[in-house]
Amino acid sequence: MLRRPMMYALLVVFAGALVLLLMLDDPSVTSSTGASGNVLFPQLSRAEHIDRIEVRNVTEGTGVLLVRSDEGMWYAPQVPHTTDSLPVEAIDQAAVEALALAITRLTAEQRFEATSENLERFGVRPAPAYVLQFAGYDITGRAFESVVFEVGDLNPDKVARYVWPRDGEQVFLVAIDFLLESMPVAAQPALISADEPQTATPAASVP
Repeated sequence: MLRRPMMYALLVVFAGALVLLLMLDDPSVTSSTGASGNVLFPQLSRAEHIDRIEVRNVTEGTGVLLVRSDEGMWYAPQVPHTTDSLPVEAIDQAAVEALALAITRLTAEQRFEATSENLERFGVRPAPAYVLQFAGYDITGRAFESVVFEVGDLNPDKVARYVWPRDGEQVFLVAIDFLLESMPVAAQPALISADEPQTATPAASVP
């Protein structure tokens, strides 16, 4: 017969192996891990975490800048080189709030090395089609400002675009057209001139 200490050791090993097998067989464990690994901004989780969204159409020279007020309402402020502004009443609040929530859930379908060849191949260079930036507060209450995202071409399947965090080491394939197309609609007629880009010092970036 096996000695009692050896039996205990075998039981512990068997129990550990059984737990591991159950974890591997549990789809909720594997899918949760995979999903969190693709989320671009895990430090953001609610629409309230976003309080500024800016999208510029580089090709057309137009853009939309929306800011959340202290009361939590969205408006389009006056910006440099324009006289355009829109009050809270002129903004589709529900639409912008939905866009803010969607930003917190942006995921990367694929990642590519940000070589000069890839930047040109994906339509980010010599100039992107869109530029996107947003700001707010993360889940700890710390001020958050994204880097400038340069948005290039649609992928061959026409379901996502190549997005490059400016000066980053990777290009991400992201389903982001909902934001590019919905921002002007939510803020009509808050189309503003975007001849000169806004400058910002990034406080956070894509991991």
